[in-house]
Amino acid sequence: MYSEYDNERFFMEYAKMARSRDGLRSAGEWRQLKPLFPPLQGARVLDLGCGYGWHCRFAAERGAVRVLGLDLSSKMIAEAKKRSGERQIEYRVCGIEEYEYPENAWDCVVSNLALHYVENIETIFRNVHRTLRQDGIFLFNIEHPVFTAGVGQDRPLRSVLP
Repeated sequence: MYSEYDNERFFMEYAKMARSRDGLRSAGEWRQLKPLFPPLQGARVLDLGCGYGWHCRFAAERGAVRVLGLDLSSKMIAEAKKRSGERQIEYRVCGIEEYEYPENAWDCVVSNLALHYVENIETIFRNVHRTLRQDGIFLFNIEHPVFTAGVGQDRPLRSVLP
């Protein structure tokens, strides 16, 4: 599968965003998402669509013993690895839909602004349910279309493409 984030121009523009430069403190959703995290001391955390790895590092800083960050973009994973030195974090180029979701493997699964890219969200929900340990937590949010829909969104696709 292809990730738009592997397009050099797109990736360079993304890198200019405050959330890319400053991390979680500049992510508009962080104030609401942070209090929803369970205690992570001794936890195993899976991050679906980890991007630069901000949530992976947050989990490691809070005492998670194992963290796996997945992203379809090799550029995102390379950047996450460059910014991270925590030994309990593993980053892997892998799509959310392609991951194997081992049974009862994770205490917390987080996905921030990535699931809206997934074609079959129902399958992902089933996979996450299977991979969570008993009493595990799934934290996710998605981009609302109001933020991505542009002026003229009702025009046929052929009229907005170059």
